[in-house]
Amino acid sequence: MPLKFKSLCSGSSGNAALLWTKSSALLLDFAPGCQRDCRQALADARALCPGLDSVLVTHAHGDHINANSLKVLREAGLKVRCHPEVAKQITIKFGADFEPVLKPFGRNATVGDFKIAHLRVPHAPNYCTTAFVITAQGDRQRKVCLFTDLSTFTDEHVASAADADFIFLEANHDLELLKKFGHPGSEFHLSNLKAARFLHKACCAGPAQPQAVVLGHLSTECNRPDLPVLEIAAYFKRKKLAVNFEVHVAARHEPGPVIVIK
Repeated sequence: MPLKFKSLCSGSSGNAALLWTKSSALLLDFAPGCQRDCRQALADARALCPGLDSVLVTHAHGDHINANSLKVLREAGLKVRCHPEVAKQITIKFGADFEPVLKPFGRNATVGDFKIAHLRVPHAPNYCTTAFVITAQGDRQRKVCLFTDLSTFTDEHVASAADADFIFLEANHDLELLKKFGHPGSEFHLSNLKAARFLHKACCAGPAQPQAVVLGHLSTECNRPDLPVLEIAAYFKRKKLAVNFEVHVAARHEPGPVIVIK
């Protein structure tokens, strides 16, 4: 049973991705833009996986979930699953009318073929933000980790990704470009160097490296698609560890390729 991942968009203008098996599917955040864009993205997602019925939301920032996307999800009958505090903040920020769509869960949840756990990560003040660890059941158990927005990481976060088959990780900015252009709020996001450190620590802590890594949430002014890939290669070389996983970069506005997690 193949497990597949596809980024739909990634960045401060909107985030959405899709994870699916033959019989189950999850959207990972959903804020592609205006309602028209949301409807098109949802139609494209359902064309790939008709069984889609849930969205995992990491936090209540408008580039991950917003009133436009919530309206489209509500009319489509999809459930929004998230940490209880995230659900509360979505309701406060976007209105109580969306409360019936929200399905908060405790430490763990099961959706079709997926077992889902969330863990808190540091991000913007006053916003509950989570990473997700998703285990896909089937002929072989596979583990997916989603770290979209975070300012730093702990040993707990590294341990959660140590034996992952696939990791989606923020690589927001290059430190030199940040010095040159500056960007408010960058301190709440992971730099390319921190992303490289995270991946190196995860690879050293687990029995094997992931099959693939997707880097997302790149800054327009303070990053370029080649820079986080080069940073990872250079960091691993300094640490004398080979990079044995595929590295992809999620585009800001365009869908990415389908990545098969074997």
